[in-house]
Amino acid sequence: MNRKDQAKRVVFSTDNLFGGTGAHLLHMTKYWDPSQWMPIFISKARKTVHTSFDVPIEFLPSPRLLTRYPFAQLHEIRYFNRYLSAKSPDIVHAYFFWPILYGRIMKILGKINILVENREDQGFDWGRHEYALLNWTRSLPDRVICVSDAVREEVLRKEHLDPNRTMVIRNGVEIANGDKGDKSVIRRDLGLGEDDLVVGIVANYDRPIKGVSHFLESIPFIVREVPSARFLVLGKGGEEERPMRKKAKSLGIDPFVIFAGYQEDIHRYYSIMDISALTSLSEGLSITILESMGHGIPVVVTNVGGNPEVVVDGETGYLVPPGNIPSFVEKVVHLLKHPDLRFHMGQAGCRKVETQFRICDVAKKYLGVYEELIDTA
Repeated sequence: MNRKDQAKRVVFSTDNLFGGTGAHLLHMTKYWDPSQWMPIFISKARKTVHTSFDVPIEFLPSPRLLTRYPFAQLHEIRYFNRYLSAKSPDIVHAYFFWPILYGRIMKILGKINILVENREDQGFDWGRHEYALLNWTRSLPDRVICVSDAVREEVLRKEHLDPNRTMVIRNGVEIANGDKGDKSVIRRDLGLGEDDLVVGIVANYDRPIKGVSHFLESIPFIVREVPSARFLVLGKGGEEERPMRKKAKSLGIDPFVIFAGYQEDIHRYYSIMDISALTSLSEGLSITILESMGHGIPVVVTNVGGNPEVVVDGETGYLVPPGNIPSFVEKVVHLLKHPDLRFHMGQAGCRKVETQFRICDVAKKYLGVYEELIDTA
């Protein structure tokens, strides 16, 4: 069958499908018409894929012998080359540094017709060498999608991209509805009492940029004001979980903290939160904030990246300076002591997500970009 009679193929190339970015991608493509668009995923990280999604996922194989730079990357790009030849995609959409660089190399070699890239954060983990490579090849991507205005500003400043090739499409989430399970069962399983107030944080706390240590350092001051407060830490811990647990013990707060790890059905846990916190030092546009607000939970988050593009300070939650523990403590304590305020802020946040951050609308915007690029190719 001629490719013109088939669904257009979009290959998503990414480091992994774990966390907010992976979930966003997988949820977004559920809204595509499969007769028109076929999403295919290739991921570097085998262990961190959401297995519950029935989508084609391929993995870049790890080299058995030469595992260091640049041999591992050469091995991966050879496989990526063969993969693209087999799939014949209409569009390649790359996320994160190495997939972006591989995509640009493949475009130079004529293996990719249309290359779209995403910027999920403000490049906090890219150094001088990464930015040098991106600058040298900055003419290659057909479009660079940024998840917030703050991210786009950093991209233009650091990567010197053509502004006309960059754009902002903010993240979206599925609107929370339906039965999320018996709250009393979840609370009991976590050892929570009937009167305990839950402050939750959802973050990959193996990444220092998420500032989970600041969250822990705030707890003694919060408990002093609100003894019934309990703190639920959700997310990928990795090698940092043991130091975090040790830190909680050294602060004398381990009786108040629950390390629940990564939970694929995260919505069950949002249902028991009274406040959702995020203490990141840098953000693109947080899926966690959107999910929390979509569940009607007031948020207390740092004023970084795209956070102020989502949170209306004093209306849907509070924005606090990054690393400023006293300010964070003050806002959390205030909300814990005022249940009516929590309710009204939560409702305002839910309305904002329902009207501005629906993932079905985001899916249409991405398809609009693809259609424009295909029509003008």
